[in-house]
Amino acid sequence: MILFFMNTVCFFISVLYDLHQAHPDLELVKELYPTCKKQMDITMRMFDQEGRFLPDEEYPIFVDWSNDFNKDTAGHAETIYVMKQFISLAELAEEKENDKYRTFLQRIVIYARESLYDSEKKLFVTGDQEYNIASQVWMVLAHVMSEEENREIMTSMVDNLFPVKNIATPYMYHCIVEALYEGGLHEEATKLMRDYWGKMIDLGADTFWEAFDPDEPEYSPYGSPIVNSYCHAWSCTPVYLISKYGTCPQV
Repeated sequence: MILFFMNTVCFFISVLYDLHQAHPDLELVKELYPTCKKQMDITMRMFDQEGRFLPDEEYPIFVDWSNDFNKDTAGHAETIYVMKQFISLAELAEEKENDKYRTFLQRIVIYARESLYDSEKKLFVTGDQEYNIASQVWMVLAHVMSEEENREIMTSMVDNLFPVKNIATPYMYHCIVEALYEGGLHEEATKLMRDYWGKMIDLGADTFWEAFDPDEPEYSPYGSPIVNSYCHAWSCTPVYLISKYGTCPQV
């Protein structure tokens, strides 16, 4: 059986959206749109009529190689993130059923705000009453709440869930740093970037690694660090973040 990760497959939509934003190509969007639509329709079936995300073990959520935290709310948020981009692509492709996707987006956003957000803690919770970093990060990146609320969420995350533990990839650390920037916590974002990627440099890295847990430097999702990539595309994102947010950490 071939195993597909739900969110990483959905990010095909994000790649096309980002590509079109940087280098507009309507012909390419229309050519690839049917693939995007098929993926979005599959993902929509993972939500009930109330807008609640129903994980499928045969179509798991990735988020991070670590399995030490519940990923349901992060998966819900990632769907919102991608659906917003999909609707923009659907408009370009002259999708006749776009109202269906707008209605779906509204339903899952309302569910997130009303059923997953703890207004006292200023944090999003998972179905098993767990508060974790990934849930906050992806809800902020998906801009489910207002800018002021996003700042409150990131502040609460730093106060209650830091230091970062049980996150195993530079990919997820990238998302954490970006969410901190999006929430207006530039100092905290820059510090985390310096501490995490700087730690790899301290250990002798001259390229950045696919997997790295500062508390367990020999960690590998494949059973041995020898199998890890030592020059992985998703590990090099500080360059992107520095360029986007105009902050250059001193490593």
